Amino acid sequence: MTTYEAWEDPDDNSILLATPDEVADHRAKTLLGPNAELLYRFEAATWEEAKAIHALRMGWEPYRPMGTPAACPRCGATYYPDGSAECWRCGRDP
Repeated sequence: MTTYEAWEDPDDNSILLATPDEVADHRAKTLLGPNAELLYRFEAATWEEAKAIHALRMGWEPYRPMGTPAACPRCGATYYPDGSAECWRCGRDP
């Protein structure tokens, strides 16, 4: 499982969904303003799952993953090879 954080940046009216390391990188590059506030933190098995949880919590339309779902070549679970290509069952890269 990977930890994701949602940050709201009032300086540019944006919301960032990223891992804590990515958030630190955004801050270092000043892509996330000093007034940004953490909305919430959660764990998800894949980027697609994180986006779905994020959309639900924000009250947005359901997230639609990119591409066509396929069976993971390692375990057979459904994953999105044209999206993150992360398999929720057997690991990050099948």
